[in-house]
Amino acid sequence: MFEETARRIFEVIDQPWMEEGAFPVEDLPQILSLLEAASQQDKEHLAEIRAAREKKLREATYDEELKMLEEEKKRGAEKVHFYQRIAPLQDMIRRAIKHGDPVVWGRP
Repeated sequence: MFEETARRIFEVIDQPWMEEGAFPVEDLPQILSLLEAASQQDKEHLAEIRAAREKKLREATYDEELKMLEEEKKRGAEKVHFYQRIAPLQDMIRRAIKHGDPVVWGRP
């Protein structure tokens, strides 16, 4: 996981950033709930952005639309969004809850 994403996760769960550590089993349901809420917010924000883009494309002239699409193509494929980056962690937390294990991370 990229450090930027990890730091954002710690912001979401309102805990200080740690390069090494563990989430205790008893904290996992709350952490998962916070991550799911952040994931939903990210999806809603993305939907708003896409709706605004579609509206702008519909209202544009043909030439403006072609120019917008060409600019998007130059920028490349869409980035990976926060909700996508945290999905593996959410799955890991669900498995840890199921098995009664903490989530541990750090350098080997």
